[in-house]
Amino acid sequence: MQKEKILITGGLGFVGSNLTNFFSELNEVLILDIENSNPYQIKTSPNVEIENIDIRSEKISKIISLFKPTSIIHCAAQTSVIDSIKDPEKTKSINIEGTNNLVSEIKKLDGCYFTFISSGGAIYGEPKYLPVDEKHSVNPISEYGKSKLEGEKIVSKLLYKSKIEYSILRPSNIYGPKQKSQNVIPIFINKMLKNNEIIIYGDGNSTRDYIYIDDLVNIINLFCTKKISSKINLSSNYEVKIIDIYKILKEKLNYKLNPIFKEKRKGEVENIVLDNSELISITNYSQFTNIVDGIEKTVNF
Repeated sequence: MQKEKILITGGLGFVGSNLTNFFSELNEVLILDIENSNPYQIKTSPNVEIENIDIRSEKISKIISLFKPTSIIHCAAQTSVIDSIKDPEKTKSINIEGTNNLVSEIKKLDGCYFTFISSGGAIYGEPKYLPVDEKHSVNPISEYGKSKLEGEKIVSKLLYKSKIEYSILRPSNIYGPKQKSQNVIPIFINKMLKNNEIIIYGDGNSTRDYIYIDDLVNIINLFCTKKISSKINLSSNYEVKIIDIYKILKEKLNYKLNPIFKEKRKGEVENIVLDNSELISITNYSQFTNIVDGIEKTVNF
């Protein structure tokens, strides 16, 4: 990829920080984030600048116009399904109003490439078939999923017939080293390392597919480099039961306690696996990290 000026919203979060560390090797990167700390340890680099600002702020207009990005990757979001149920208005404000504010400014640019990070795990709702391809209907059951769908609609509406090429990416469950989110893998790792009890919601047989952070970053790089315009799933297309995630981690971390099973939580789908055949066809990327190797890398980082 030739030297670019890349703006990353949410660049201090898990996905954003990994993208920053990757792209800043050869490019100028501007991070927009409300984090005052550096929880994911962005590499010290003269190529990285951080603006502590909310994407809902009217001040982003001036920041974008001064930076003149050639690529923008929009990661900033409230990403927890559970938090979206507890505080739906906050989720709507950040994920819908924030996206609208950002994209309204982006459409004024000339020749920029825009990537919107949506959610394959939440946007489809309860699947009618597996694996779920991009033709599947979208019917999110959580406020988080609904907000991401609205974000997609905003991007498509505002950038349609604009000078901005864009992609809408729907990743499955992202995981990797140092992750601090409310996803199952980092939660299980954190609790096992502290020898705390593990709670599994449901009977443990619900399934997900997962995508390792390095695979995600490599794929996003391909989209930015080739300026691919698409609405597409990003996944390994490998179905794994929650109980099997528990068993893999239990063995890796020498954890001795048995899990506690509780009633399934509202807003979470029972089974979701994303079809990645369209992704492979467009990018030729097929070397996905399998779940055992990915967990090994995550635990031993």
